[in-house]
Amino acid sequence: MTTTKTRISTIRYNPADRAFEASVTLYDRGEAFTYPISLRGPITMDYTDVSAAVVDMARRRHTRDDTAMRARRPDMHGFENLPAIVHQATNALWDRLLRRAA
Repeated sequence: MTTTKTRISTIRYNPADRAFEASVTLYDRGEAFTYPISLRGPITMDYTDVSAAVVDMARRRHTRDDTAMRARRPDMHGFENLPAIVHQATNALWDRLLRRAA
């Protein structure tokens, strides 16, 4: 495993399960792997300890190739080679969708 970057979504506390919940994204060999993590613990648990624990849990799942509950997204390289007309059409579409077009 050669993870180069890790991203943790907003960590939330679920009082019904008495657990912290987060989505942890690991970037490995040009792909992004996202794991839903639930860490049981008291609400008074230190934030840095929770952060370290959820990342550790995600890395362990990734190392053992646990594919049951993960999202996989390939790195999106190659879009820089698209023709300018495609970029213009895409930007125009987003402008219309976001109601910025005149």
